[in-house]
Amino acid sequence: MFRNGYYLLLSALFAIISPMTISAQEEEHNSKFHDQIDSIVEKTLHRFDEELGTYIFRDEPSVNEDVEESRYADDDNSTSIYDDHTTKHMPLYTTTLSSFDNNRGVARNVFPIFPWESLDDNFLFRYNRVEGLFLGLNYPQKYYWEDRRITMFGSGGYGFADHRWRGGLGIAQQFGADNSIFEIGIEGHSLTDTRDQWLVGIGENNVAALLLRDDYRDYFGRAGFSVWSGWYKRWLRSDFQFQLAYLNDQYESLDRHTNWSVFGGNKIFRDNPSIPEGKMKSILTSIKFHSTQSRKIFTTGWSLAASAEVAGKSFGGDYDFNSYCIDIRRYQPISDYDVINIRLRAGSATGDVPMQKAFDLGGFSTIPAFRFKEFTGNRMLLANVEYVINGKMLDDVEFFPSWLLRNLNIILFADAGYVGSAKSTDTFTEGFSDINSKTIHSDWGFGIGTRDAKLRLGFAWRTDQSGPPMVFVRLNRPF
Repeated sequence: MFRNGYYLLLSALFAIISPMTISAQEEEHNSKFHDQIDSIVEKTLHRFDEELGTYIFRDEPSVNEDVEESRYADDDNSTSIYDDHTTKHMPLYTTTLSSFDNNRGVARNVFPIFPWESLDDNFLFRYNRVEGLFLGLNYPQKYYWEDRRITMFGSGGYGFADHRWRGGLGIAQQFGADNSIFEIGIEGHSLTDTRDQWLVGIGENNVAALLLRDDYRDYFGRAGFSVWSGWYKRWLRSDFQFQLAYLNDQYESLDRHTNWSVFGGNKIFRDNPSIPEGKMKSILTSIKFHSTQSRKIFTTGWSLAASAEVAGKSFGGDYDFNSYCIDIRRYQPISDYDVINIRLRAGSATGDVPMQKAFDLGGFSTIPAFRFKEFTGNRMLLANVEYVINGKMLDDVEFFPSWLLRNLNIILFADAGYVGSAKSTDTFTEGFSDINSKTIHSDWGFGIGTRDAKLRLGFAWRTDQSGPPMVFVRLNRPF
């Protein structure tokens, strides 16, 4: 009887343990299956990144890793961080130098006065409501950090809607030593110009205009020449730029010449605003400083740009104004997987300010809950803050596949801006006395984006009234 009881007890224990063992085996099997799926998807996405040279789905190397790779690369194949010369597709009479390639450094400030842009080194492509399709070739300027050289550069192309050739040609003498360059140069140009590079990049605007019949830039013609001198200095993780230029240009209004796009239905391109035409002669001074620090997924560091332009009639031109602008940005990491990005921007223009030198706020890259360029004036203040969280912080969440979370960002943002119209006799520090809760326009919102924080879907609400959100899609960071 004891033996029967012993068998009964063993049978009962087996009955209890057996399902638990099977359940554990099934759970382990399912876990391995999910891990295999995640691994396959992740490898596929990494292959996509490698083909395009992006960091949407894979971790960016830190600056320290960049340095180590460059420092300890095989002698036969190594390339120094500082090559003998650096080639960039540059605006004529302007300079944007960096201690690392653009895709490995702090996002560079693009100032409104910079007219020359290209998608790559040698081929120019753009589409807008003024020129239609524009195709051209570019020979970029080179920068020699350890040598004395004369460098020539130029670009030219044709707009198929306005039937105009545009381009320019320049030459510069450079004296390079100890990772510093002193430069003097001269160039001539005939350009379809815009002040809106800081609002939307050329690639993003091309896509919006070509596919959706939305052109987020305003244009004017500018033909003339410039003479400049500059001093540029770079260190391991930072660079400093100073430039002084004399500009002599004839400005003209440009009309809309096309309304074609792939999609867009019955929508039409908005008219291109006219400007006061005339000869502008001015002195332009610009200072820039950028520094990059170690990073994992997000950009980290400081970026500063400031400019002052004086265009008095005493120079012999038709315009009489002074314009000042400063842009400060901080990309502050909290951890490897979240960051706070802050931009403060201010502008002030005195005298008889022409429309092409006024300040605009509203919409893309400024206060997205408001209409595009809803506010215009000769005084401007702007503050943008965004908190970006990478989904990798949520790797332990079980109800989402890990490959999806780690390749997404959650973005919380807030924006505030002020635009005023001061008297022409006010100094550049005056004209801000009417700043109050009614004249400051603000919004808040959230978005979801790829982990390089460029492609994003956003929702923005105004703070002064209730209503549905403004929904927007961006292909680039707002700043």
